[in-house]
Amino acid sequence: MSKKQNNRQRAADMCLKATGVGYQQCLNWADESWISRRQPIPDAATSGQRRFEARIAHTLTEPFRDSQLDGAVLGLHGVDPDPDRPALRLHPLMADRIVTELLPRFDTSFGGMRGVPGLRLQRADDCWQLVDIRGSAEVRLNHDDPGWSPRMPERERGITCIWRDAPAKCSRVEHQEIAEWDADKGYLRPEARDLLFSRVLRRPLLINAAASAHGWANTYNHHTHDIVVEWCCGLPAVEVAADLRRSGITSAFEGVDDRPAYSRAPHPERIDIGDASLVLRCLNAGWCTKDGAERVAARIRRRYR
Repeated sequence: MSKKQNNRQRAADMCLKATGVGYQQCLNWADESWISRRQPIPDAATSGQRRFEARIAHTLTEPFRDSQLDGAVLGLHGVDPDPDRPALRLHPLMADRIVTELLPRFDTSFGGMRGVPGLRLQRADDCWQLVDIRGSAEVRLNHDDPGWSPRMPERERGITCIWRDAPAKCSRVEHQEIAEWDADKGYLRPEARDLLFSRVLRRPLLINAAASAHGWANTYNHHTHDIVVEWCCGLPAVEVAADLRRSGITSAFEGVDDRPAYSRAPHPERIDIGDASLVLRCLNAGWCTKDGAERVAARIRRRYR
């Protein structure tokens, strides 16, 4: 086998492993130079698309936390990583919750906005899509049921549904949230963070390895520049991180300054681009044995009824 053929197959193997796209399609992408051994998963084509995908990934970490089902961390079973309009394959029971959590709304009890500012749900080309009304960024939603229609949130006291009240333009509070996300604060590099978090969304099956032991994980964030995925036991975090690195998640991207503002020692369980991080933690806590993995899974499933 020639070196070129070997690299082609390795790129296709990793693309399949990370996204769930069929192997032959991954080989075709390698032949068309869409993917390579260095970068086996296509990146988002524009800064606006990367920013939109990054907000989606970051936003989903908090509401789902320890409510993942069947190994679908952030509710995803796969992705078609098209550079311009990727398609997320949703867990069928988590799909409605994903849409609900991403739609922007103002929560008076929280004292601020929840969801992704500028995001709206649209139906086009026989597919539900999340679109950024400020530009051309979009993400398609794939469901096992071709007739699926998202169950829209009902009106609640203290909740202002921005997506319903301003369907075609950004509200003032959304503009404020967008400005906060995009601010570099004199040292942080938003473009590097958007690149990392967009790549997280485009590698769901590698992220899902964290939930391989029992089907669940815990996700959250501390601020706008980190995502944390932790799990009780099973695959060591260093192995999950190593697979992600092999997938090109830290590869340089032309035009994106990925230098960190502050020096910090690398860590085998942390993926860094610039000052943004994906933190991976296998706690080895043992509580899953004490509580019973099947009982915990059943409790989580009841939350979706």
